[in-house]
Amino acid sequence: MNLSSTFIRRPIGTSLLAMGVFAAGVICYLLLGVAALPSMQFPAIFVQASEAGADATTMASTVAAPLERHLGQVPGIQMMNSHSSEGRTFVFMMFNSGVDLDSAARDVQAAINAAIPDLPPGLNGAPSYQKANPNDDPVIAIALSSETQSAADLYNTADTLLAQRLRQLPGVSSVDIAGASTPAIRVDVNLRALNAMGLSPDQLRNALTAANVTSPQGFLSNGHTTMAISATSQLHTAADFAQLVIAMKNGTPVRLSEVAHVYDGAQDAYQAAWFGGKPGILMYVFKKADANVIATVDRVRAELPVLHAYLPPGTTMTPFFDGTPTIRASLHEVQATLLISLAMVILTMALFLRRLAATLIAAIAVPLSLAGAFVMMYILDYTLNNLTLLALVIAIGFVVDDAIVVIENIIRHIEAGMGRMQATLAGAKEIGFTIVSITASLIAVFIPLLFASGYTGMFMHDFAVTLVSAIVMSALVSLTLTPALCAVFLRGPAHDEAGESRLGRALERFHARMLAVYERALNFALRHTLAFALTPLVLIGLTWFLFGVVKSGLFPPQDTGLIWGRATSSATVSFAQSEQRMQRLTHMLMADPDVATVGTRLGSSRQGASGSFNIDLKTRAEGRKDDTFAVLARLTAKAAKYPDLDLRLRPLQDLPSAGGGGTSQGAQYQIGLQSNSLAELQEWLPKLVAVLKKNPMLQDVGSDVDEGGLRQNIVVDRATAARLGVSMGAIDGALYDAFGQRQVSTIYSDVNQYAVVVNALPDQTATPAS
Repeated sequence: MNLSSTFIRRPIGTSLLAMGVFAAGVICYLLLGVAALPSMQFPAIFVQASEAGADATTMASTVAAPLERHLGQVPGIQMMNSHSSEGRTFVFMMFNSGVDLDSAARDVQAAINAAIPDLPPGLNGAPSYQKANPNDDPVIAIALSSETQSAADLYNTADTLLAQRLRQLPGVSSVDIAGASTPAIRVDVNLRALNAMGLSPDQLRNALTAANVTSPQGFLSNGHTTMAISATSQLHTAADFAQLVIAMKNGTPVRLSEVAHVYDGAQDAYQAAWFGGKPGILMYVFKKADANVIATVDRVRAELPVLHAYLPPGTTMTPFFDGTPTIRASLHEVQATLLISLAMVILTMALFLRRLAATLIAAIAVPLSLAGAFVMMYILDYTLNNLTLLALVIAIGFVVDDAIVVIENIIRHIEAGMGRMQATLAGAKEIGFTIVSITASLIAVFIPLLFASGYTGMFMHDFAVTLVSAIVMSALVSLTLTPALCAVFLRGPAHDEAGESRLGRALERFHARMLAVYERALNFALRHTLAFALTPLVLIGLTWFLFGVVKSGLFPPQDTGLIWGRATSSATVSFAQSEQRMQRLTHMLMADPDVATVGTRLGSSRQGASGSFNIDLKTRAEGRKDDTFAVLARLTAKAAKYPDLDLRLRPLQDLPSAGGGGTSQGAQYQIGLQSNSLAELQEWLPKLVAVLKKNPMLQDVGSDVDEGGLRQNIVVDRATAARLGVSMGAIDGALYDAFGQRQVSTIYSDVNQYAVVVNALPDQTATPAS
């Protein structure tokens, strides 16, 4: 059976088919996404909930525990943990490999709905979930700063305009905003003045709620026209609220301004951000899992000048922390390597085939095989990334083998005196099964990678499929187009063609010398058969030894010029004190000669505040002398001079390191402790941390458990409270009104909703005595 005879007898049709495949490959190449790594959908979901004024213990017991109890019933969960801080709870779920994330998301939403009756009524909305990739980093950050706008106003601009426009761009998944919160009307109550008026916080809160309502008022109709009824029931400005009458005392109205300071502020007063050491707002842009990272960042950058026209005067918008330059450079290098490899393969074939037609026929197999691989990559929704391009570079060495084997066998028959058509038919028939067996053996090598599971399997699957696609396409080309072209273009014996030109004669001389060298080497090997027989055993042993000595890792570290940092202070430190410390640390980082700029964010907590840093290093062209790792070590050493802040830095990587990605604390590795006893965990956690810190191979060892800040406990005399007619709900409500940034009303505008937040005056929330 001759697999190639039909194609050999129809060279024009075969050539047109090959041209179609090549054109399809070029089109698919242009349509492929670009990324640093293959798209990996980690089956992970995190749920978040917030409640203003609640401490970490309250969030853990009243929010995290009910959520975990209901979420634990979702099938397919491999791991679930939660982290509660002041006013916030996060529950992270990792599902088993192969779980359909969309189906799991529906189960998670059902579990959240089932948990709502068990959750406290004061939550800021229902808990929400998000499909998560735990290793996602923003592809670019944008800083907003202004000399005329407050942080809350900048946040409002970013939230209602900039983020909305950016989220509409193709490839953008989400935009996070840090450094402030939505504008709000802040009502700082003077508790002493309120008490002197004989009013309670409950009365003030109820008055605010009742005076600012939004509800339908109906219509008037006389049979001919209809008019909507609109009552001025909404208050919109701080001045409106300041004049609000909250009670009547002896016939005299008591206005809100008499017992409170009413002003424009932010809904959450415990957030801050700086860019280059100056106050501002930071926006972080995340891409979709299957998006082209370079195209996404280019779209964002192209949109910025358009958005800048909408900014208030005196406001600047600066992109930074762009992770694409190294991706662009690495992909450019791999593509250049691909072209160099192709050129070297063609040159090598020319040296040994020694005829132009045979060299060109074999060379055609390379772009056609790669084009077929591009078509398969597009069908499977793969991207051009470091691993798939590496697979194509490796494939170049494989794809020409089949064509060379076919051509050499056909040339053998031509040199024996056969005509081109007969030699091609005979040669292709003899070698057809050999091509199939060679292809099958090569594919068998990559079967373990195709079916590998776990973290490594996710990375290597695209690599293996791309390489196998190129190999299969090479076999198809060798059985179809290669013999068809041989039947048309191959000429007489090699020495006749070679002798027609000076170059041909030079190639013949080079070939003769190579054969002579090979003959001498072969004779030497045959005279020392025992030594050469033992050589493979020595090499195997040496390989085994070096395998244990050489450092291991999933990918080599990269000098990206980007550093991410996290700084935490003691849980007893106030937010204002943490602000000062973070600004001091920011100025220290900015003072380094290799640092271009620093974006800093802090919040949201009154105590134990933690902040993060996005550090942009200068490029080599801008004068940076040290690599990212040397700069990181230098900054870490400088930060050690400030023991009141625990700073952890890690270089941002396009390729994940051996640890398999970062954690919520920016760590490379994470160890989990489990126990039914909280006291037992609190006993053993510091012991484990202390032991790990002694290991010289580890640095920046810590835990995600707060050591605990200061706490003011209030013991209520329930009997006295009952005698006075004061309920526990009233006591809790009064405390929440005074100290919890309580949202008591909502203002509706044309573009957003804004809160009315009640809190006591700052000087009355400083100490228990106040």
